[in-house]
Amino acid sequence: MACGGDNDASNEAPGNDLEDEKTELKIGLDPYDYSTVPAYLSQVILEQEGFKVEIEEAEVGILYEALSGQDIDAFIDVWSPNLHKDYIEKYGGSFEIAGTLYSDMPMGIGVPTYLEDINSIEDVANNPELFNHEIYAIEPGSGMALTTEEMVETYGMDDFIIQNSSVAIMLAQVDSMIKNKEAIAFNAWRPHPMFVHFDIKFLEDPLNTWKMDDVQIAVTPSLKEESPTAYKLFSNMELTLEMVETWIMDLDSGKSLRELAEDWVEANPETVDEWLEK
Repeated sequence: MACGGDNDASNEAPGNDLEDEKTELKIGLDPYDYSTVPAYLSQVILEQEGFKVEIEEAEVGILYEALSGQDIDAFIDVWSPNLHKDYIEKYGGSFEIAGTLYSDMPMGIGVPTYLEDINSIEDVANNPELFNHEIYAIEPGSGMALTTEEMVETYGMDDFIIQNSSVAIMLAQVDSMIKNKEAIAFNAWRPHPMFVHFDIKFLEDPLNTWKMDDVQIAVTPSLKEESPTAYKLFSNMELTLEMVETWIMDLDSGKSLRELAEDWVEANPETVDEWLEK
């Protein structure tokens, strides 16, 4: 795991009496832009309260293992009960859910809107030649990649090949094929600015392979007792899709993740106080 590069600011004066609290924490961050929002907001807010917070970057499976072994104190991107079900079944007894960031997250398969006759996953399954027998998905082992495999099996798409890659490479392929007005089917979800950058739509899922999930914050079983201030934050933090998508688009402005978090915290002191139960 790598430590987040934006954590170079010194701790500010404590806002609480933390004499009896564990104040050195590690937050797990997986490789998705939307996850940087709760990770860096938590870091800035807790450091203003007197904590020292490191952000540990790794793939999803590694972070579940790290949380299970208490090598990190929190993981801020648990998709439950469906997308991460394999990890939750394996590690769920070793952590607890502190809070929910968003509920009923939209996710599934997207296509360009100019494919007017393609409105469901069944339409893709019935037109393999149109899509060159390909479905584009993100990294192998990710929840979305695993669900894509289930979808292909459920819809009998034996003649399709799943093309796995990073999010950036997948979206570059989407960009290229949309510019050429070609047919492409790919992993789509919110929060993500792909729905701003591209004219795309979610496909209907009549066999219900893409079930709605909540995105939650998982913590070690001891955190509530050892670091009640941090536990309050993780229990109460709630985000909106619009706020997260604006954050992601603001990354193009050249600001660092740390700066984005500091700006948001400064502009929303009442929300921060509510999260901390002040």
